[in-house]
Amino acid sequence: MSSELLLNLATWLPRSRANGPGTRLVVWVQGCPFRCLGCQNPENLEFRLHQVVTVEQLWQVFQAIPELEGVSFSGGEPFAQAVALGELARRVQAVGKTVVCWTGYRIEQLRAGAIPGVEQLLEHVDLLIDGLFIQEEAGEYVLRGSANQQLYFLSGRIKEEDLVDIPRQEWILNQGTLTYTGFPIN
Repeated sequence: MSSELLLNLATWLPRSRANGPGTRLVVWVQGCPFRCLGCQNPENLEFRLHQVVTVEQLWQVFQAIPELEGVSFSGGEPFAQAVALGELARRVQAVGKTVVCWTGYRIEQLRAGAIPGVEQLLEHVDLLIDGLFIQEEAGEYVLRGSANQQLYFLSGRIKEEDLVDIPRQEWILNQGTLTYTGFPIN
């Protein structure tokens, strides 16, 4: 049953405008097989239990914020939890909202199908940003940290023209906690 699927989160934000078009719920998963030099989220790399929630719990959070335009998955590495994120993404799209997902894998690696759940997650991603962060290619690119990373508009529900006016960085005060999100300004 899908409500029993578990996600191991590093953290999440109920509302952000720096992680895709419009106001989005942002989910950072815990654990990443990559060790990119200059990683912006080094605390999310270790595969360890951190904040375990069910897909159903996260879905309830999403539904409780009606002004959201969608959800964004980052990490860690989202495709390390592709089965559960695929189910959440399916639900988000089923109510007419969009899904943005970052990954260190190249799209060709994902389409090779060696990762469990990759097909369902890819099927329900509207905008995929792929590729490892390469510090030597860092720059100020829309929704990307380095020049090698590519944007894939997989569904047509998000288009390149939707990616204007996305703030590069954002500081959010939520219940007494100050959170930084976005991309460094070089």
